Amino acid sequence: MNGHKNRHYYNAVKKAPYFFTLPFVISFVLFFLYPVIYMFVMSFQKIESLESWSFVGFNNYKRLSADIHIGSAVMNSVLFTIGIVVVNIVLGVLIAVGLNNKKTLFRNGFRSAIYLPALTSIVVAGIYFRLFFAGGEATPLNRLMTLLNLPTREWLYDTRLSGIFVLVVTATWRWLGTNTLYFLCGLQSIPEELFEAADIDGANSFQKFWNIIIPGLKPILIFVGTTLVYGGLRMFGESYVLWPRGNTPGGIGVTIVLYIYKTAFTSFDFGYASALSVLLFICLILINMLFIKFFGIGKQEGRA
Repeated sequence: MNGHKNRHYYNAVKKAPYFFTLPFVISFVLFFLYPVIYMFVMSFQKIESLESWSFVGFNNYKRLSADIHIGSAVMNSVLFTIGIVVVNIVLGVLIAVGLNNKKTLFRNGFRSAIYLPALTSIVVAGIYFRLFFAGGEATPLNRLMTLLNLPTREWLYDTRLSGIFVLVVTATWRWLGTNTLYFLCGLQSIPEELFEAADIDGANSFQKFWNIIIPGLKPILIFVGTTLVYGGLRMFGESYVLWPRGNTPGGIGVTIVLYIYKTAFTSFDFGYASALSVLLFICLILINMLFIKFFGIGKQEGRA
């Protein structure tokens, strides 16, 4: 009898890991693997309606070379990604250093407050910044420009760079708090003995920052940089809310994902939109591989 119970218990223990991982496997298949496979299939089709599909081979991919809009969308995404990576890392590290300093007044309150924008709906944030950066003399930013005797402008519709600037500001307002907390956690993991030894050696603040803080934050910098690159290239919400339906002169503010959305749900060209999505997916995979190769993500310390 005891042997039967022990065998039943042993079998239950063996099955437990599969039971607990089953929800993840089901979610992965339903919400990632199946959509990706379906996207690949659609990229080789001409879809005129839900019932009318026809195989066209690589025609959707060949259309990329003749698309006059894709270059502008890719450029917008690349410029936005560069801006968001630089601004978030620089400001995030500096703010984290300030919040980690025991001499900073109200630092606990600031730690809580800086994360609040991350909890804000992207629609609310987008509408606020759309009004803030709107053209016209009565808008908040242009009023400030007038007070400073600087020329006003149509920030959302002036030039590509002004549009990218608005996108970077909007996204930074929402993303900066989270990245700052990542850096703050990294700072608190750096041993205090290193700073004490630097004080004994007579190191100044910049030397401690460059020789202790930056090397100590390397894993966090790589992680934040990777997520920002992914977030930048996949950015859709801010662009969609700031420029409803992507109606911008010369494609200002239209990122690659917004362009895919317009192609699918405005032009109803789902086959070509799927081909664009496949290329974006491949680019993200390649970027991930480059990060692993050049920054050693996933390698154990001490291994070559």
